[in-house]
Amino acid sequence: MTHSVDDDLALALRLADVARTISLARFRGELRSWRKADGSLVTEVDEAVEDAVRAALGSERPGDAMLGEERGQTGSGPRRWIVDAIDGTQSFASGTTQWATLIALETDGEVVLGVCDHPPLGRRYWAAKGRGAFMADGGAAPVRLRVSATASLDDACTFIPPPEWVRDAHAREVAAALGRAARPERVDDHPAMLVARGDCDLAVFFVCGPWDVAAPSIVVREAGGAFSDLAGNPSLGGTALFSNGVLHAAALRITAPRT
Repeated sequence: MTHSVDDDLALALRLADVARTISLARFRGELRSWRKADGSLVTEVDEAVEDAVRAALGSERPGDAMLGEERGQTGSGPRRWIVDAIDGTQSFASGTTQWATLIALETDGEVVLGVCDHPPLGRRYWAAKGRGAFMADGGAAPVRLRVSATASLDDACTFIPPPEWVRDAHAREVAAALGRAARPERVDDHPAMLVARGDCDLAVFFVCGPWDVAAPSIVVREAGGAFSDLAGNPSLGGTALFSNGVLHAAALRITAPRT
């Protein structure tokens, strides 16, 4: 069975509603948490949200594959949903608001739609290939997103991860170089979404999985920006660079590994 982009996007938005209901009901409540093998934090709510999304997809799109951060991949084929049930688990567990649910659909290896939902802020971003990127803030009407026109690194508002996410020598070198070349800023929303909104010009990630970047990548691209890993490849996971597009090549000259 084939599905239209409109149908798939409508489903992704419903999945975000399902996730939001579960996560908000448990936010700032008592919950079990533990460390995974890689040292990252996970809670019972991460698993509950992912399981609910999996169940909904199993009913609505039984032939599609799904990759989730907590349960891994199930299914196979040309269509794959990529889900981070709670992106920012540390924030969720500590009761702060820098967390979200990320949902993307990849078709034949290309991300074709994404939803980035921020339940504690009442804010949602979404995009579909060729349809533009949008944000709905609280009860306000959706607005179309557009990246900035900043053309110089000297003037570029830049997100650089905190030290705990800058884990090797190359990452530390890149972080320092970007800090000297651009304007590092603290952010209060997903850094890639700030790039899509035009409130930030660059965002780099030194540690990430496909579930961290799939949905943000298409929102940024549909807002007129660019996405790649730090070497300039369009791969999902490992590292990531989000930009307004104008600055991408200049940023890559700093981030790309030296050979």
